[in-house]
Amino acid sequence: MRIDERCIRQTEAEMARLKKSLNEASEKRGRSPSARVAWKAAAEDFRRYESPVFALWSNEARDGILQGKGAWREGAMLYLALSPRFLRSGYLRDRLCHLLKRCELSGNEREELRGILLETLVRRPSTGRFRHDCQLAARWADDAFTARVRELTTRKDGWTRGRAQRMLDVIGQNKKLWSNES
Repeated sequence: MRIDERCIRQTEAEMARLKKSLNEASEKRGRSPSARVAWKAAAEDFRRYESPVFALWSNEARDGILQGKGAWREGAMLYLALSPRFLRSGYLRDRLCHLLKRCELSGNEREELRGILLETLVRRPSTGRFRHDCQLAARWADDAFTARVRELTTRKDGWTRGRAQRMLDVIGQNKKLWSNES
């Protein structure tokens, strides 16, 4: 199955529903034997839930993202753009950032990724660790992207301004590192 926006949003909604059900059952589990059985059932439903999005954890997805085969890289980019929220979604986002940093992206993919990263600067709150976004930005930054990030450091919004400055610092450190090795 192809990972599209509908699939990602469905996973996000279903994980939220399952978590809510588990939390409600957990609060009641000590009240009666039937409540304990309901809690165990809710926990089992949560544990058994499968989504095509979870395939992004697979070795096949890793290889597909790195090699640009199939729809894996497209799915990874979409996941970063949508930045869904569910259990372990941030860990998956970090992994995808790491994989995309290691790829050889086409010109169009680089442009799309830069756009996604600019959007993450103003998204609040983010999923995953922002340092992975910064490292990914440093890997694929060009002069135009760096200028856009620099513009964001002048915003009144302290959240965006601070995140943009952190990203700009990592981009600058990366350029220094590469210029010292030359």
